[in-house]
Amino acid sequence: MKKKLLEKDVFYLSLFICICLLAFGGILFTNKNLNRLVSNQDTIDKDNEINLVKDKDDSVPTSAESKQNLAKAKEENKQKEQTKSESKLNYIGTEVLRKYSADMPSYSKTLDVWEIHKGLDIAAEDGAEIKSILDGTVESVYSDERYGTSIELSYAEGLKVIYSGIKENVSLEKGDTVKQGDCIGYVGNTTNVENEDKTHIHVEAYKNDKAINPLSLLE
Repeated sequence: MKKKLLEKDVFYLSLFICICLLAFGGILFTNKNLNRLVSNQDTIDKDNEINLVKDKDDSVPTSAESKQNLAKAKEENKQKEQTKSESKLNYIGTEVLRKYSADMPSYSKTLDVWEIHKGLDIAAEDGAEIKSILDGTVESVYSDERYGTSIELSYAEGLKVIYSGIKENVSLEKGDTVKQGDCIGYVGNTTNVENEDKTHIHVEAYKNDKAINPLSLLE
């Protein structure tokens, strides 16, 4: 009887030891797989991070690039404003009073009529300098019965410009050469047909003897 009990005890003890060994082995196996899985996940995460860096959109500006772009935009706007302020309109006066109109009549305050106006009237202060808009040669200085003392200048490429409403006693003579920006005379409002308008210069322009809008040469 005692022998049987001893055999049972040995059996259960052996069984318990086997179970413990199996459990221990299972734990080791599980830990090993978990470690391998974690290691693989770390590798995948690192690869993804590398790919994200590689796939970064280069078109998105950095903070430094944004500042450079802003500075560039400001400089371009500054140059545009400077160019605007240096318009050749300032060579003759301050603003357009009456536009060029080759097809549609415009109103003449002095004559109280609507008429074709193949010239440009530019407001200017009495006695202000009138400057040549290009390099050119004086073709003639004369007194026009409608527009007063006038200077005709010829420029390159068949261009000719007549400045009228100038003070008398012009110092230029036929054949004299002038540079762009040179003073050719002074505002005098000597016109007879536009004397009720503000003090201004009447400008006409021709290309190959065909009238064109003088404003196209001033912008």
